[in-house]
Amino acid sequence: MLPANAIFRMLLLVGFSTPVCTFAQQHDTIRYSLILTGNIKGEKKVIETSPGTFESWYQYNDRGRGDSLHTIYRQDSDGYPTYVHAIGKDYFKKPISEDFSLTDGVATWKNTAENESRPVSEKAFYTCLNGESGNIIKALKAGRNKIKLLPFGEATLEVVLQHKAGGQSLQLCRISGMYYTPEYIWADEKNVTFGYLGDWFSMIRKGYEPYVKELLAVQKKIERQHDSQLAKDIPEKVNGDILIRDVTLFDAEKATLQPHTDVLIGAGKIKAVSVGKPLTEKAAKTVDGRGQTLLPGFWDMHVHMGDGPEGIMHIAAGVTHARDMGNDTTLLTIRKEIDNGELIGPHLEVISGLIDGAGPMAAPTGILIHNEEEGKKFVRMFADKGYDQIKLYSSIKPEWVKPLIAEAKKYHMRVCGHIPAFMTAAQAIEAGYNEVTHMNMLLLNFFGDTIDTRTPQRFAIPAQRAASLDLNSEPVKQFIALMKSRNIASDPTLVAFEPMLTGRDGVIEEKNKDIITHFPLQIQRSMRAGGRGIPVPPGMDSTYIQSFAAFLKLTKLLYDNGIRIVAGTDGTAGFDYQRELELYVKAGIPAEKVLQLATFGTAEYTGKSKELGSIKVGKTADMVMVAGDPVENISNVRKTKMVIKNGVIYDPAKLYKAISVVPF
Repeated sequence: MLPANAIFRMLLLVGFSTPVCTFAQQHDTIRYSLILTGNIKGEKKVIETSPGTFESWYQYNDRGRGDSLHTIYRQDSDGYPTYVHAIGKDYFKKPISEDFSLTDGVATWKNTAENESRPVSEKAFYTCLNGESGNIIKALKAGRNKIKLLPFGEATLEVVLQHKAGGQSLQLCRISGMYYTPEYIWADEKNVTFGYLGDWFSMIRKGYEPYVKELLAVQKKIERQHDSQLAKDIPEKVNGDILIRDVTLFDAEKATLQPHTDVLIGAGKIKAVSVGKPLTEKAAKTVDGRGQTLLPGFWDMHVHMGDGPEGIMHIAAGVTHARDMGNDTTLLTIRKEIDNGELIGPHLEVISGLIDGAGPMAAPTGILIHNEEEGKKFVRMFADKGYDQIKLYSSIKPEWVKPLIAEAKKYHMRVCGHIPAFMTAAQAIEAGYNEVTHMNMLLLNFFGDTIDTRTPQRFAIPAQRAASLDLNSEPVKQFIALMKSRNIASDPTLVAFEPMLTGRDGVIEEKNKDIITHFPLQIQRSMRAGGRGIPVPPGMDSTYIQSFAAFLKLTKLLYDNGIRIVAGTDGTAGFDYQRELELYVKAGIPAEKVLQLATFGTAEYTGKSKELGSIKVGKTADMVMVAGDPVENISNVRKTKMVIKNGVIYDPAKLYKAISVVPF
């Protein structure tokens, strides 16, 4: 799966980050290339059909998925939209539409999240969920770098630098107030978007694709300055010992709570733990832990670490350790910057070298190979660079799997991943897999080896058939026995499938209902729109919902049979992790056992339990304090009050404010 957070962010951004102002003459056309990790995957075209009126076409293909939009819109002389009509299909090919009009001081709009009409007494910029909505850069400049937004909020602009590339005089614009962090847009001298650039997804004026690398390097320098300043301002490094008084301690090794506990921290280590008896040592900082629970730092075992808000979101949620499941070479730099304190983020305990077969359905990142020998060469390359494991993807030919695993084992590297097309999970395990990634890949095992898992069928088949799968059948029992005999772990990423199978248009997902008001404008609106699921054939609505229930039941069945569950998300950093833990409890795993597998269990799995995973004397000071009792109510893991990583204190409220999220 392409990292869900990357797709989600990209889809949100396209709606507002491609503004087009009035051109010098009618019928001018601007074309953009849409690039995913270096490969052109789509195109955007905008034409001015009459003064102030524009028509745009947008099409994007990501392994059979990808949105397409046709938009007609008008804007006033300052770039504010006065009319929008957009129609097309979303990332999973479901129909979408959006309409907006401003007539006689009344704004009216309708989309999958809203159907509203209200009088507008002052200028306000309507931001689309889908399609174009005018020229926000031009509007911001007309409004002295600050404008009101519809349906609520405000946006601000800062032009952070001027730069010339390919004969173009460009400006790098930083826009705040709509998403988690400031977003960066390159614009030309006429305030027309020239490009939106990122590690995963980029959009740039057609013909200027060779300048992506140059412009992204310039942009990253600015982003790093911003992020590095946060890394200086937010962490609290105490000059002396830290004493946490009268807290309820979660003993992760025993999966029990210990009330009235004092914990003393110094020089990044746990110096003392006293249950029921207050410590008398002096401390430079004392923290009142009454009414709160102290747990070891959490581990997210399925991330695709990138720039932007992710590191902050992880730490704010108490995720102090992570496993990257496939990325580009910038990952090594990111890990180094986090460890050096230049960026805020979890320590990347495990990094995966992703290998896939070349072709139209290939993974959007990692190494693409054409034959077995190429694969072996890149296994050796990842080993030389210090990667911990190899992740195989869906376009790997089945006959390559066993020899690639054998090559990885020579370098003491574990192997996990998707199940390649036309192969079953059982076959992959017998070939040497250590772990199977994603619950859908386990379920596909029971539907034969003729399924092309490179395509969206890897989602649709489990959605249509998991509901009727007999989990007490002999094939299921035999498969679980195989997993147990080979010591195979499962990385279910249930939170990635919940919206796919249960998401419906206009319905807020269960995971967002209690937290939606904490988020910035466009994030809230996307949550209210719902509908992030795959298309549901007529008459199968309840089947899809029941199939997700089967995902939960199989997770519980694996747990009951002693299969190790590692908690990972492949989604929105921090928030999806908290939901993943909630889903395990919903599946029937006791909350204390969920907290154990998310902390000590994962440290044990990765061979780091001597230093991490529990709050014991001599171990690294790595912990999260939450309000209330997460054993009684697992959702209390959302109420983070303090995070300590390597003895350094992070205030979640400050972290959330830095990315425009209202603290919890």
